Amino acid sequence: MQGKKTLFALLFFVSVLANADCGQPGTTALHKITIGEAVTIEAVVTGAFPGDDGLRGFYVGTESAGLFVYAPELTAEQSPKAGERWRLNAVAGQYRGQKQLQQVKQLQFCGKEALPPALLSFTHGLPDFAQYKDRLVHIEQPLTIADTYLLGRYGSLGLALNGRAFAPNTGVQGGQLLDLVLDDGRYQRDARPVPFLDAQGVRRAGDELTEVTGILTRAFGQWRIHPIAPPQFRSTNPRPEPLPEWSGIRAVNFNVKNYFIDLGSRGANTKAEFNRQKQRLAESLHLLDADILALHEIQNKPAAVDDLLALLNANQSAEQHYAAARLDRRPAAIRSVIFYRPARLTKVAVEQQVDSIHPRDPIAAMFHDQHGNPLLVIAAHYKSRGGCPEVGDINRGEGCWAERRHGQSLALVDWLTPWLAEDVPLLVLADFNAHAQETAIRLLQEAGLIDLLAAHVPAEQRYTYSFRGQAAYLDYALASPALLEQISNVALWPINADEPAYLAKEGQSVWRASDHDPIVIDLR
Repeated sequence: MQGKKTLFALLFFVSVLANADCGQPGTTALHKITIGEAVTIEAVVTGAFPGDDGLRGFYVGTESAGLFVYAPELTAEQSPKAGERWRLNAVAGQYRGQKQLQQVKQLQFCGKEALPPALLSFTHGLPDFAQYKDRLVHIEQPLTIADTYLLGRYGSLGLALNGRAFAPNTGVQGGQLLDLVLDDGRYQRDARPVPFLDAQGVRRAGDELTEVTGILTRAFGQWRIHPIAPPQFRSTNPRPEPLPEWSGIRAVNFNVKNYFIDLGSRGANTKAEFNRQKQRLAESLHLLDADILALHEIQNKPAAVDDLLALLNANQSAEQHYAAARLDRRPAAIRSVIFYRPARLTKVAVEQQVDSIHPRDPIAAMFHDQHGNPLLVIAAHYKSRGGCPEVGDINRGEGCWAERRHGQSLALVDWLTPWLAEDVPLLVLADFNAHAQETAIRLLQEAGLIDLLAAHVPAEQRYTYSFRGQAAYLDYALASPALLEQISNVALWPINADEPAYLAKEGQSVWRASDHDPIVIDLR
């Protein structure tokens, strides 16, 4: 039946070519078309996206207006092409609140005609996107790729003006997140191949879109530009090189994203997925080559910790082996664990803070290095910013559950105060789920702890996580004053947050093995 319908449509379109004459009166200007009326138009095709692999139609335009023509019957070969003038008869309708032409009954080719794109300039502020709706536009001012999260899912990239956008309360003045998405001329889910990739097969946040010509339209709550020719990019944020070796003590803070041995819960769904997660995580951790690992989001079961420990030690020399500094935990879905190398450090004691304010208990491990010098390491993971309640601890500017995180910091400071008073060299490695200028972090700083990222990492690089196109750091390395003289280097290894989310399931090696970037602290 479908074949007969297609054949009928082809015969119909061919047969009507002689029934209308290019340049004759009786046409309606695009900007005067009213929903529900049958119209005849004659206009230049500005962008064609035919068939199920596209938008199932094409755009027409004039120097001041544009409109989408929905023509699902047309294949790529039959569809009008950009740079051609066509006359057609159709009905004005709407889809998802957007006006379009549909039920096309006549199509006549009227010759070649190019319509120059309108220049969409950001030089003197944001343009009025509505003025250019459904029109052919050109952007030649560099825009920053701010969000790669939906690249694999919907083929789109979020954009920012004047550099990477940072979340509020981070203390970093970044670029401006735009209500503008670079889209791929289709609205399919999980379409392959993934568009807009560079020569290395990736497109990272922080790269630049340097030039693009396409149709500007409004869909799914955002302005979108569908290119009619390949956009031009500049890879200004390439994948980082491996970390340099370090002869002193190296500590790493890393949220590994739901390491669960029980399948189908918060972590992997299948054995194959779990094996892949393990392989990529092992590669990341071995390349970090840390003597101390504070790892977060591990399933709160002894067997899960044992499994991760075995992964760390597999195919490693005895000098590289880890042990876990852990205690029994109260019920919780996930936990933080401190792993250390006994060949480099001697564990003296392990404690944990049990307080009802904590959904996951902070843990403290006291070590001596090979020279007998003490080092106290704290691992903590605060309540998340998501899952807002309907009332109570809702988002009042610092994310959901800010009041609870405030209470967690009060409790943590109370626990740490005796060590701080004794000038113990202390390193806090945590996912606080709070931004640098929020109350939970301010309380820790007022207690005397120093934010090592703020002190050592340039502002434009100061992020470990990205959410809806805004960068921030939820992960921290805080030091007591007694530790500062031992700190040689503080660095981020940006292997995850800038990478497209689809690589979590389809990528290789260390790239997007988690959604957080690790923090590296090298101690003398």
